[in-house]
Amino acid sequence: MNDWRTDASDGNYLYKGLVNHWQKFTFNPSGGLRLKRDITEYGEFVRSFNAPTVDEKFELLGILANVFIVAPESLSSLFEGTPSIRKDAQRFIQLRDDYKSAKLASRLSSLWSS
Repeated sequence: MNDWRTDASDGNYLYKGLVNHWQKFTFNPSGGLRLKRDITEYGEFVRSFNAPTVDEKFELLGILANVFIVAPESLSSLFEGTPSIRKDAQRFIQLRDDYKSAKLASRLSSLWSS
C-alpha cells in the first residue's frame, strides 16, 4: 500500500504539471468541453490516491474549465459563491480564444474588484 503523503505529493505534482501545460494554449468552447472531459478522467484517476486535498483541486479544475464553455456574458455568474477561486478563474479566462475580441478584461473588472 502506498503512503498517503506520497500519493498526495504525486497528485499535486500532476495538478501543477497539467495546469502549467494548459496555460500554453487558448481554448474555444469545443476545446473547453474536451478539457473538461479530460479533467474528469484525471479526477477519477487521482481519487484512487485517497488524498482529499488533491481530489478537491481536480474538482475545482472541473469548475474552472467551465470558463471556456459559457458565453462571455455568463462568466461572472460562474463564480458567485466561490470567491476563493477567482484568481485562478481570471488566469483561465485569459486562455479563452475570445478573451481579447470579447473584451473580457473590461467586462469582468467589476467581478475581480468585489
